Amino acid sequence: MSPPRRDDPAVALNQVLSEVIDAILDVRQALRRVPETQALHNELDQLLADLRTWAQLLADQDQALGVSPLASMTSGASRTPRNPWHGTASNQEVRRIVGEHLDRLEHQLSIALAEQYSDQTRAALTEIQHGILAHRRALSDP
Repeated sequence: MSPPRRDDPAVALNQVLSEVIDAILDVRQALRRVPETQALHNELDQLLADLRTWAQLLADQDQALGVSPLASMTSGASRTPRNPWHGTASNQEVRRIVGEHLDRLEHQLSIALAEQYSDQTRAALTEIQHGILAHRRALSDP
């Protein structure tokens, strides 16, 4: 497989995948900061499961476009989370940081949707977009 061109829809798709991988890393860290007995922990756990599903969905779309999913980006194993998460973090801080990830992901999704030609890829991105909206609502409820 050859690397994607700059104007290739796969580039925008891979930006979304990269954001999803970054979000997975930080949500994992956030889960360690919130006690299991709190509702926020359950929401983060569900978000993490969805992020993993979305990463696989995006990788499948890359394959359908003829692009190796990680050909142009580093894998999750070789990344460091954007937020160091030293010490304790309040639920409000966790919600803020995770919300920032969802903002970046939503922004990349909008760009990627505008650049896609495949109905299948557009449907996958729209599914992720709906999932993000649901998680935003859940995270906004204290």
